[in-house]
Amino acid sequence: MKYNHFVRFIMFISLLCFLLLSYGFVKGAYSVLNPQKSKLIVNNNTQKNNQNDIVHKNNKLKIVALGDSLTRGVGDDEGTGYVGRLKTILQKEYKQPTTITNLAVSGAKTSNLLNDLKKKNIQETIGSADIIVLSIGSNDLFPGANQLNEEFLKTYRPDEKTFKNNLQSIFKLIRQKNPTASIYAFGYYNPFHNVQGLDASSSFVSRWNNLLELSVLQTNNAYVIPTFDLFFNEEKKYLYTDHFHPNKDGYIEMANRLTSKIGSQLRGESNE
Repeated sequence: MKYNHFVRFIMFISLLCFLLLSYGFVKGAYSVLNPQKSKLIVNNNTQKNNQNDIVHKNNKLKIVALGDSLTRGVGDDEGTGYVGRLKTILQKEYKQPTTITNLAVSGAKTSNLLNDLKKKNIQETIGSADIIVLSIGSNDLFPGANQLNEEFLKTYRPDEKTFKNNLQSIFKLIRQKNPTASIYAFGYYNPFHNVQGLDASSSFVSRWNNLLELSVLQTNNAYVIPTFDLFFNEEKKYLYTDHFHPNKDGYIEMANRLTSKIGSQLRGESNE
Protein backbone atom coordinates (compact mmCIF):
# COMPACT_ATOMS: atom_id res chain seq x y z
CA MET A 1 0.00 0.00 0.00
CA LYS A 2 2.81 2.32 0.95
CA TYR A 3 4.56 1.33 -2.26
CA ASN A 4 1.54 2.43 -4.36
CA HIS A 5 1.43 5.81 -2.61
CA PHE A 6 5.14 6.28 -3.27
CA VAL A 7 4.73 5.46 -6.96
CA ARG A 8 1.84 7.90 -7.29
CA PHE A 9 3.88 10.58 -5.56
CA ILE A 10 6.80 10.06 -7.96
CA MET A 11 4.43 10.19 -10.94
CA PHE A 12 2.86 13.41 -9.64
CA ILE A 13 6.28 15.05 -9.21
CA SER A 14 7.32 13.93 -12.70
CA LEU A 15 4.13 15.35 -14.24
CA LEU A 16 4.60 18.63 -12.39
CA CYS A 17 8.20 18.95 -13.63
CA PHE A 18 7.07 18.19 -17.17
CA LEU A 19 4.38 20.89 -17.04
CA LEU A 20 6.81 23.48 -15.63
CA LEU A 21 9.39 22.69 -18.31
CA SER A 22 6.73 22.87 -21.02
CA TYR A 23 5.52 26.25 -19.75
CA GLY A 24 9.07 27.63 -19.70
CA PHE A 25 9.72 26.43 -23.23
CA VAL A 26 6.48 27.91 -24.59
CA LYS A 27 7.07 31.25 -22.85
CA GLY A 28 10.66 31.44 -24.10
CA ALA A 29 9.61 30.67 -27.66
CA TYR A 30 6.89 33.31 -27.51
CA SER A 31 9.38 35.92 -26.26
CA VAL A 32 11.71 35.22 -29.17
CA LEU A 33 8.96 35.29 -31.78
CA ASN A 34 7.15 38.30 -30.27
CA PRO A 35 9.77 40.67 -28.81
CA GLN A 36 8.42 43.40 -26.53
CA LYS A 37 9.31 47.06 -27.01
CA SER A 38 11.50 48.55 -24.32
CA LYS A 39 9.55 50.29 -21.60
CA LEU A 40 12.50 52.55 -20.73
CA ILE A 41 11.72 56.16 -21.67
CA VAL A 42 14.86 58.27 -21.79
CA ASN A 43 14.50 61.97 -21.05
CA ASN A 44 16.74 64.57 -22.65
CA ASN A 45 18.48 65.24 -19.34
CA THR A 46 19.07 61.62 -18.32
CA GLN A 47 21.96 59.30 -18.99
CA LYS A 48 22.56 58.11 -22.55
CA ASN A 49 23.28 54.56 -23.61
CA ASN A 50 25.67 55.91 -26.25
CA GLN A 51 27.36 59.27 -25.76
CA ASN A 52 27.11 59.99 -29.49
CA ASP A 53 23.39 59.25 -29.82
CA ILE A 54 20.89 62.10 -29.59
CA VAL A 55 18.66 61.62 -26.58
CA HIS A 56 15.27 63.25 -26.73
CA LYS A 57 11.75 62.81 -25.48
CA ASN A 58 9.29 60.65 -27.36
CA ASN A 59 7.46 63.70 -28.71
CA LYS A 60 9.19 66.64 -30.40
CA LEU A 61 12.88 67.16 -30.90
CA LYS A 62 13.80 70.53 -29.40
CA ILE A 63 16.47 72.51 -31.27
CA VAL A 64 17.91 75.87 -30.20
CA ALA A 65 19.81 77.95 -32.78
CA LEU A 66 22.40 80.52 -31.68
CA GLY A 67 24.79 82.93 -33.34
CA ASP A 68 24.88 85.52 -36.07
CA SER A 69 23.33 86.41 -39.44
CA LEU A 70 24.10 82.99 -40.95
CA THR A 71 21.80 81.38 -38.41
CA ARG A 72 19.23 84.11 -39.07
CA GLY A 73 19.36 83.20 -42.77
CA VAL A 74 20.44 86.58 -44.16
CA GLY A 75 20.95 86.30 -47.92
CA ASP A 76 18.27 83.67 -48.51
CA ASP A 77 15.57 85.25 -50.67
CA GLU A 78 13.10 82.78 -49.19
CA GLY A 79 14.02 83.79 -45.64
CA THR A 80 14.39 80.14 -44.64
CA GLY A 81 18.13 79.78 -44.12
CA TYR A 82 19.70 76.55 -42.93
CA VAL A 83 17.58 76.58 -39.76
CA GLY A 84 14.22 76.40 -41.51
CA ARG A 85 15.46 73.76 -43.93
CA LEU A 86 16.84 71.68 -41.08
CA LYS A 87 13.39 71.50 -39.53
CA THR A 88 11.73 70.64 -42.85
CA ILE A 89 14.16 67.82 -43.64
CA LEU A 90 13.95 66.30 -40.16
CA GLN A 91 10.16 66.27 -40.29
CA LYS A 92 9.72 65.09 -43.87
CA GLU A 93 12.63 62.73 -44.44
CA TYR A 94 13.25 61.48 -40.90
CA LYS A 95 9.62 61.67 -39.70
CA GLN A 96 10.89 63.46 -36.61
CA PRO A 97 8.57 66.13 -35.13
CA THR A 98 10.77 69.14 -34.45
CA THR A 99 10.57 72.57 -32.83
CA ILE A 100 13.26 75.22 -33.35
CA THR A 101 13.89 78.35 -31.31
CA ASN A 102 16.13 80.75 -33.24
CA LEU A 103 17.95 83.14 -30.89
CA ALA A 104 20.57 84.33 -33.41
CA VAL A 105 21.26 88.03 -33.89
CA SER A 106 22.60 89.50 -37.14
CA GLY A 107 26.01 91.07 -36.69
CA ALA A 108 26.74 89.21 -33.45
CA LYS A 109 30.32 88.49 -32.44
CA THR A 110 31.50 85.91 -29.91
CA SER A 111 31.44 88.61 -27.21
CA ASN A 112 27.76 89.30 -27.97
CA LEU A 113 26.80 85.64 -27.80
CA LEU A 114 28.77 85.26 -24.60
CA ASN A 115 26.77 88.08 -23.00
CA ASP A 116 23.48 86.58 -24.23
CA LEU A 117 24.34 83.22 -22.70
CA LYS A 118 24.46 84.87 -19.29
CA LYS A 119 20.79 85.87 -19.53
CA LYS A 120 18.42 83.72 -17.49
CA ASN A 121 15.75 83.32 -20.18
CA ILE A 122 18.30 82.17 -22.76
CA GLN A 123 19.88 79.78 -20.27
CA GLU A 124 16.47 78.24 -19.58
CA THR A 125 15.80 77.81 -23.30
CA ILE A 126 19.19 76.17 -23.82
CA GLY A 127 18.64 73.91 -20.85
CA SER A 128 15.57 72.32 -22.45
CA ALA A 129 17.20 71.66 -25.85
CA ASP A 130 18.01 68.27 -27.35
CA ILE A 131 20.20 69.87 -30.03
CA ILE A 132 22.03 73.20 -30.18
CA VAL A 133 23.23 74.61 -33.52
CA LEU A 134 25.28 77.76 -33.94
CA SER A 135 27.30 79.93 -36.26
CA ILE A 136 29.53 82.50 -34.58
CA GLY A 137 32.93 84.05 -35.21
CA SER A 138 32.84 85.37 -38.77
CA ASN A 139 32.22 88.91 -37.53
CA ASP A 140 35.19 88.57 -35.18
CA LEU A 141 37.44 87.75 -38.10
CA PHE A 142 36.48 90.21 -40.81
CA PRO A 143 36.21 93.91 -39.86
CA GLY A 144 33.99 94.66 -42.84
CA ALA A 145 34.22 94.33 -46.60
CA ASN A 146 34.72 98.09 -47.02
CA GLN A 147 37.95 97.90 -45.02
CA LEU A 148 39.37 94.86 -46.75
CA ASN A 149 41.98 95.38 -49.42
CA GLU A 150 45.36 93.93 -50.32
CA GLU A 151 47.27 96.59 -48.40
CA PHE A 152 45.14 96.13 -45.28
CA LEU A 153 45.76 92.37 -45.23
CA LYS A 154 49.54 92.87 -45.17
CA THR A 155 49.40 94.21 -41.62
CA TYR A 156 46.06 92.82 -40.40
CA ARG A 157 46.25 90.47 -37.43
CA PRO A 158 42.91 89.29 -36.00
CA ASP A 159 42.61 89.02 -32.21
CA GLU A 160 43.09 85.28 -31.85
CA LYS A 161 43.49 85.33 -28.08
CA THR A 162 40.13 87.00 -27.40
CA PHE A 163 38.40 84.86 -30.00
CA LYS A 164 39.80 81.65 -28.53
CA ASN A 165 38.87 82.61 -24.95
CA ASN A 166 35.36 83.64 -25.99
CA LEU A 167 34.79 80.38 -27.86
CA GLN A 168 35.90 78.30 -24.90
CA SER A 169 33.65 80.30 -22.58
CA ILE A 170 30.69 79.91 -24.95
CA PHE A 171 30.95 76.12 -25.06
CA LYS A 172 31.58 75.97 -21.32
CA LEU A 173 28.45 78.00 -20.55
CA ILE A 174 26.33 75.91 -22.90
CA ARG A 175 27.54 72.73 -21.25
CA GLN A 176 26.89 74.10 -17.77
CA LYS A 177 23.25 74.76 -18.65
CA ASN A 178 22.77 71.63 -20.73
CA PRO A 179 25.19 68.72 -20.10
CA THR A 180 23.71 66.37 -22.72
CA ALA A 181 22.47 68.21 -25.83
CA SER A 182 24.41 67.61 -29.03
CA ILE A 183 26.15 70.80 -30.18
CA TYR A 184 26.81 71.54 -33.87
CA ALA A 185 28.97 74.53 -34.72
CA PHE A 186 29.40 75.66 -38.32
CA GLY A 187 32.97 76.19 -39.46
CA TYR A 188 34.08 79.18 -41.56
CA TYR A 189 34.38 79.76 -45.28
CA ASN A 190 36.18 82.57 -47.10
CA PRO A 191 33.79 84.74 -49.14
CA PHE A 192 36.75 86.76 -50.47
CA HIS A 193 38.77 83.88 -51.86
CA ASN A 194 38.01 84.78 -55.47
CA VAL A 195 38.33 88.57 -54.97
CA GLN A 196 41.48 89.94 -56.55
CA GLY A 197 44.00 90.94 -53.91
CA LEU A 198 42.07 89.28 -51.07
CA ASP A 199 42.90 85.61 -51.64
CA ALA A 200 45.48 85.83 -48.83
CA SER A 201 42.57 86.08 -46.39
CA SER A 202 42.15 82.29 -46.60
CA SER A 203 45.03 81.85 -44.17
CA PHE A 204 43.07 83.77 -41.52
CA VAL A 205 39.97 81.65 -42.14
CA SER A 206 42.02 78.46 -41.79
CA ARG A 207 43.36 79.67 -38.46
CA TRP A 208 39.81 80.50 -37.29
CA ASN A 209 38.70 77.00 -38.22
CA ASN A 210 41.59 75.51 -36.25
CA LEU A 211 40.66 77.48 -33.14
CA LEU A 212 37.03 76.41 -33.45
CA GLU A 213 38.00 72.77 -33.82
CA LEU A 214 40.22 72.95 -30.73
CA SER A 215 37.35 74.37 -28.65
CA VAL A 216 34.94 71.74 -29.94
CA LEU A 217 37.40 68.94 -29.17
CA GLN A 218 37.42 70.08 -25.55
CA THR A 219 33.61 69.91 -25.39
CA ASN A 220 31.75 66.65 -24.91
CA ASN A 221 29.28 65.67 -27.66
CA ALA A 222 30.11 68.69 -29.85
CA TYR A 223 30.85 68.70 -33.58
CA VAL A 224 32.13 71.07 -36.27
CA ILE A 225 30.17 71.24 -39.52
CA PRO A 226 32.77 72.31 -42.14
CA THR A 227 31.82 74.88 -44.77
CA PHE A 228 35.17 75.95 -46.25
CA ASP A 229 35.08 73.26 -48.94
CA LEU A 230 31.43 74.00 -49.77
CA PHE A 231 32.15 77.56 -50.85
CA PHE A 232 35.74 77.23 -52.09
CA ASN A 233 35.75 78.19 -55.79
CA GLU A 234 31.93 78.13 -55.66
CA GLU A 235 31.46 81.72 -54.50
CA LYS A 236 29.44 82.75 -57.55
CA LYS A 237 27.15 79.77 -57.13
CA TYR A 238 26.56 79.86 -53.38
CA LEU A 239 27.04 83.48 -52.23
CA TYR A 240 24.44 86.22 -52.03
CA THR A 241 24.88 89.50 -53.92
CA ASP A 242 26.62 91.05 -50.88
CA HIS A 243 29.42 88.53 -51.50
CA PHE A 244 29.47 87.59 -47.83
CA HIS A 245 26.35 85.66 -46.85
CA PRO A 246 25.17 82.43 -48.47
CA ASN A 247 22.32 82.61 -50.96
CA LYS A 248 19.44 80.16 -51.05
CA ASP A 249 21.56 77.42 -52.65
CA GLY A 250 24.37 78.02 -50.17
CA TYR A 251 22.01 77.55 -47.23
CA ILE A 252 20.63 74.40 -48.82
CA GLU A 253 24.15 72.94 -48.90
CA MET A 254 24.72 73.93 -45.27
CA ALA A 255 21.40 72.42 -44.19
CA ASN A 256 22.08 69.17 -46.04
CA ARG A 257 25.47 68.77 -44.40
CA LEU A 258 24.11 69.55 -40.95
CA THR A 259 21.09 67.28 -41.34
CA SER A 260 23.26 64.42 -42.55
CA LYS A 261 25.23 64.58 -39.30
CA ILE A 262 22.15 64.89 -37.10
CA GLY A 263 20.34 62.18 -39.06
CA SER A 264 23.14 59.68 -38.47
CA GLN A 265 22.68 60.19 -34.75
CA LEU A 266 18.92 59.86 -34.92
CA ARG A 267 19.50 56.49 -36.58
CA GLY A 268 22.09 55.55 -33.99
CA GLU A 269 24.89 55.31 -36.54
CA SER A 270 28.55 55.97 -35.84
CA ASN A 271 29.78 59.55 -35.83
CA GLU A 272 33.41 58.80 -36.36
